[in-house]
Amino acid sequence: MASLDQFLGSASLWLIGALFLALLMGSCLAGRALRFRLEPEGDVADQQDSYLLSAALGLLGLLIAFTFSLAVGRYDDRREAVIREGNALSTLWLRAGLVEGPAGEGLRQAIRGYADVRVALPAAADRPTIEARSAAAQARIWDGVRTALPAMAAPLGASLVSAANEAFDAASARKAEREARIPGRVLDVVSLYAAISAAIIGYVTGRRGHRRQLVEAGVLFLLLTLALTLILDLDRPWSGAVTVSAEPVREARAAMG
Repeated sequence: MASLDQFLGSASLWLIGALFLALLMGSCLAGRALRFRLEPEGDVADQQDSYLLSAALGLLGLLIAFTFSLAVGRYDDRREAVIREGNALSTLWLRAGLVEGPAGEGLRQAIRGYADVRVALPAAADRPTIEARSAAAQARIWDGVRTALPAMAAPLGASLVSAANEAFDAASARKAEREARIPGRVLDVVSLYAAISAAIIGYVTGRRGHRRQLVEAGVLFLLLTLALTLILDLDRPWSGAVTVSAEPVREARAAMG
């Protein structure tokens, strides 16, 4: 299962979609073959078969809706994390403006460098390197805060320390939200249930001489494949086509001049 989860998280969505569609079509054909074997002369699906098919497709729809809700929830959490970090950087920059002299200028320069690193994060190919650069930039900001504190009044110093902590916490929260994914077992169960449902469709509609059902089933399987690939796309904060904009962080950096 671990290798399947890794494949779903890293392989091309086009490849995953093609394989998933082939799996559904293969399951459907297997169900039709089983119907032909068990009822070689049967040509009409009874009412119980229709009930079974309706129940299977209804539960499949609920599973996909639940999984899609998880993916959208993860996306919203990542978007909110970016907004929080942009606001935290803006607040830190404003508080740093209260520090006068060379200490204040050094602190503001460190904040600019840190903001540059955070702006470059979404496009970074080597994520461990960019995270290491973020940690180093945070250390420089903290050194600047420590240098500035002795010359500041206690309330102002406390507000500066609080703003720095909020910016660092926002960066940690953003990292955690990016790493939060849909549990692999959920995707495994949805894929397995979709394959079983496809087999049920093939069994119920498996009547000799009726090719129209295959076309209708193929359209349904295509829609299911599109739904699954969209879910996987939403669950890929780095490589997916649907990604969170870093505009709040870019705006915070632009305000720093």
